[in-house]
Amino acid sequence: MVDLSAAISQMAVLLIVVVVGIVATKLGYLDEGVRAKLSQVINNITLPCMIVSSAGALDASALGGQIALSIGLGFAAFLVMLAAGVLCGIVLRAPKAQRTVYLFMSICSNLGFLGIPVIAALYGNETVLFSSVFIMGHSILFYSVGFGLLAGGQEQGGGLRNALRSVVNPSMAASAIALVLVFAHIQLPGFAEDSLNMLGGLTAPLAMMMVGVIVANSRLADVVSEWRIYPFIALRHFLLPLGVHYALAPFVSDTVILGIAVVMLAMPVGSLAPMFAGMHGHDAKLTAKGTILSTIASFALIPILVALVLS
Repeated sequence: MVDLSAAISQMAVLLIVVVVGIVATKLGYLDEGVRAKLSQVINNITLPCMIVSSAGALDASALGGQIALSIGLGFAAFLVMLAAGVLCGIVLRAPKAQRTVYLFMSICSNLGFLGIPVIAALYGNETVLFSSVFIMGHSILFYSVGFGLLAGGQEQGGGLRNALRSVVNPSMAASAIALVLVFAHIQLPGFAEDSLNMLGGLTAPLAMMMVGVIVANSRLADVVSEWRIYPFIALRHFLLPLGVHYALAPFVSDTVILGIAVVMLAMPVGSLAPMFAGMHGHDAKLTAKGTILSTIASFALIPILVALVLS
């Protein structure tokens, strides 16, 4: 049997930090003005640092064909998430203004802060390298195509111009730098890696606290009464990874890499999704509801998924 205690602990950490953000907002320490400023700090400083720092422990020459398979599955995962997001918007009959939000929630998953610890708990710390490579493959498309769709989907000021502009962003640049560092076998000085790790480590707690600000300014009844999110979670975060496992199992002989892809697809809506949605003029509150509810659901869905196909 797989020990899921470490994975569940990480999920609990996410929820606790959100609660801290809610309490801090209720006490007046945080507000929408602070959230807007910190969102810029996360997007332009801490998140790029986290992406570049992920390259520090990777050695492309030592990973053989597994690194190519991991990156390839990362690309494929994004495309599958994208298709699932479009399908969910249609099946759930989401209002036109919300379809881009559901699409973005589908492709913006908590792969880093939650995904890597869950993978490590299931398969051991040595698989963290493959998880990071998988995330790199996904990130290349997420920070280009994904952001382009988010910008192009705005009702005002959207279109090709905004889509192209969104491709040039700090996170995309950081992903490109990380890949260069890995494949060129460039090792950053120790002080540089430590600085990147420290700054990147701020991303998850700050982002989850920002989710807390959004939730604190929403009515609890609204969070739990967003009925479309429940079937969205069932379709996107359970049935999709389950289907992908059975579709790829005959073709992917490396069960560890396949397991990483399946578990990553089951990760909840990313903690950064509300921030990104708000920055591009979309419904940040709806995205925050998706983050909270899918994270709570992951406590049950991930163990069930593991019991069905990975144990």
